[in-house]
Amino acid sequence: MSMKQVILVRRDLHMRRAEIAALVSRASSEFLFENDESERSDEISVKLTPQEAEWMQSGSTRIVLGVPSGESMQSHLFKAEMAGLSCYTVVGSLVRTPDDPVGMSSIVCAAIGPDESSKIDEITGKLKLL
Repeated sequence: MSMKQVILVRRDLHMRRAEIAALVSRASSEFLFENDESERSDEISVKLTPQEAEWMQSGSTRIVLGVPSGESMQSHLFKAEMAGLSCYTVVGSLVRTPDDPVGMSSIVCAAIGPDESSKIDEITGKLKLL
């Protein structure tokens, strides 16, 4: 079974490449931080789902795709969550665009999965590589 993780990045924010790289890195590893069960600050203990474990053991394929807006980001994440896929978001607290001048749509980057490629492709298959 083919496993992957897809990272979505908002294109409407016109971020520099270095900003995008940092956000993608954070989104990709967010599942580790959100599932940390360690009680110590100097270690991490994560209980992986079967999909996450298989993904990590099989090469950890990551695909970075662009979404045109905050609304599109929210729509894709909603569809992914309804399909039972794990979603991890990175929020930019001061994000402002002409369509969202007060920064309400503040998710700037998000990871879907890791999970089966076919499940993720149903949600993100029409998006273009960043």
